[in-house]
Amino acid sequence: MRKTIERFWAKVNKTEGGCWEWTGAKARGGYGTLNSAKAGGCVGAHRFSFWLHNGIIDPLLMVLHSCDNPGCVNPGHLRQGTAQDNMDDKVRAGNAAVKLTEEQVLAIRKDDRVQRVIAEDYGVSTSMVSYIKRGEYWSHLN
Repeated sequence: MRKTIERFWAKVNKTEGGCWEWTGAKARGGYGTLNSAKAGGCVGAHRFSFWLHNGIIDPLLMVLHSCDNPGCVNPGHLRQGTAQDNMDDKVRAGNAAVKLTEEQVLAIRKDDRVQRVIAEDYGVSTSMVSYIKRGEYWSHLN
């Protein structure tokens, strides 16, 4: 694990008081990635940073950025939260690409078609459809 930690730090560009930018490989969306056999393969650099500085990560929670910078690994900018917390952050930051109505959300939950087709019809991602169907987004409508 020591080598993985050394590789992690070699790819972090710290700025004073701001984001610590990940300079290594990035996945779609700008999230840093780090390969670690001990951590179970390819992990998000921000998740690795959170684990490194805070210990265990609740497997039911996401690691969220308060800075709205997916390439940031500064532990002061990271916190654990639910999928709903993540969506709320996106809406507050104006990054939610599509705002669905409550009627649309309820219709998506009842729709038996393939999630890819539903997503195309509503102009959202398949993961968004999945979160809606599992009640992780718009949970107040359950």
